[in-house]
Amino acid sequence: MRDRTAASSGHRPALGAGRPFLLLAAGLTASSLAAGCAAKPVAQVSREDLEKSVTYTTAPGNGQLERLTWALAGGEPTSLDPALIGDYPGSTVEANLCEGLVRMTADFKIEPGLAEKITRPDDRTIVYDLRPGVTFTNGDPLTPEDVVYSLERHTQDKKLGSFWSSTYDGVTSIKKTGPMQVTVQFSKPSVLFEESMATPPGVISQKAYVEKAGATYGTPKGGVMCTGPFALEKWAPGEQITLTRNDNYWDKTRLAKAKQVDFKFINDSSTLTSALLAGEVDGMYESPSTSYSVLANSGSGKLYLGPSTQMVELLPAQETGPMADPRVRQALDLAIDKTALVANVYGPAAEPLNTMIPPGMWGTGPTRTVFEEAYGKLQDTSKPDLEKAKSLVAEADPANRSFVAAMPAGDQTALQILTFVQAAAKEIGLTMTIRQIQPTEFSDLFYNADRRKEVDLVYAVGYSEIANPISYPDNYVRADGLFNWTGYDDPEVRRLMDEGLHTADVSTSAELFVKAQALYTPERLVIPLAGPYEQLYMNNRISGAPVSFAYLQMPWAAMIGAV
Repeated sequence: MRDRTAASSGHRPALGAGRPFLLLAAGLTASSLAAGCAAKPVAQVSREDLEKSVTYTTAPGNGQLERLTWALAGGEPTSLDPALIGDYPGSTVEANLCEGLVRMTADFKIEPGLAEKITRPDDRTIVYDLRPGVTFTNGDPLTPEDVVYSLERHTQDKKLGSFWSSTYDGVTSIKKTGPMQVTVQFSKPSVLFEESMATPPGVISQKAYVEKAGATYGTPKGGVMCTGPFALEKWAPGEQITLTRNDNYWDKTRLAKAKQVDFKFINDSSTLTSALLAGEVDGMYESPSTSYSVLANSGSGKLYLGPSTQMVELLPAQETGPMADPRVRQALDLAIDKTALVANVYGPAAEPLNTMIPPGMWGTGPTRTVFEEAYGKLQDTSKPDLEKAKSLVAEADPANRSFVAAMPAGDQTALQILTFVQAAAKEIGLTMTIRQIQPTEFSDLFYNADRRKEVDLVYAVGYSEIANPISYPDNYVRADGLFNWTGYDDPEVRRLMDEGLHTADVSTSAELFVKAQALYTPERLVIPLAGPYEQLYMNNRISGAPVSFAYLQMPWAAMIGAV
């Protein structure tokens, strides 16, 4: 998992394991609200109508485009090297340039990609037969050597510092085993590895090109060399990134309709919203929540809502203080009217959460029912229970009933949410102070325990790259987990998670996960608040883009055409 709240400064846990990243590029600032982006209130939508409106994709756009102009949520990428991508801007661009052995569909399913056939001779072996005729955008053919090099690079190149090295935990060898075949062997089964090959750790770059580029690979100077439907034409730092269509792309059913894609870096939400409404920018993912009503009522385009694996949450920050006590965390969770919070902050673009796993992570496969039924058995915390909350505070009787909640300075959505939580805390006899911290320093909270000594809760917006619930909570429940800041350690939860992660059977994995979830959720290792839907805005001249959060792992720009 990644986390939008921790900025892109190296906060890179294992695949799918909750991570916090700062989305200030959406311009969520008080000044932008004053500039007129708040507009009229969002009309509430019934649950039934909402479910009908949430979609995985948009109607096909079959016409050719000379140019597509897109705004990047999060601003300018820090890198386009697949090994160093772990946030919105880089992933949004890279998904159109590079590909993995498998690829993700809009409904989060996995299908063959650069590997036309995937077989499992046993639970500890995966064989990838590569698709013939695939070339990199420079015309050179894809080879098994490129695949082995790209996958091994995450662990073999120690200077690189890949964000994705933990994806290969348990991998014992990656070898060429035929003219167009690569075999991966494991010391123990992995339920997530096949899906992960559709995400950055499975992306294939050309070995010769990467070795020549060295440390400049993925930068404006070094560029990238992959097999996708677009090639990197130019990266003008501080201005824009330009892609051009790869007319020799191997999948003729996904040839890009746009000859050129220009990515713009617009960091102020009022400017961004104006550009979208005026047609100066054709569209964007993660459109500003503060501009929801303006974009939803626009006559020049349409705002779409899609399934998402994102979640808004509060992370207990240390092993001492009031939030170190699970009873106080439970009390605060029960004091918050999450239904009202969502309605006031997101309108119909989110739903309240009872646990750290949002419904968007249930996927669309046969195990969805298992996850859905387990969620229904959890305590419903969408409405407040002040009496129960007060009794928990009295039982815990914390020595200090005051605590500090940290957020990134300038994030108006975070401020709205924490102000709401602050009022809820007051209702049950707790005093919460909101501390706004500059983005770089705020990001350091996620890696530096000393920095967290001055705060009790950290506002976070996280996401998982894949729609499998077991991919997310590992770094919260493991004793040495990256986000286990309270010292939580339950041997039974750890056993269930380990067994669930290290099986090749998805049904067994799902059953083990829901048992673990039932045990750790009441501890409130995070205080879950809301599961936002994906927000995609496109003007009326284009269509065809996927709407779900799976766009981060898909060549979405190739699917967009003129209406």
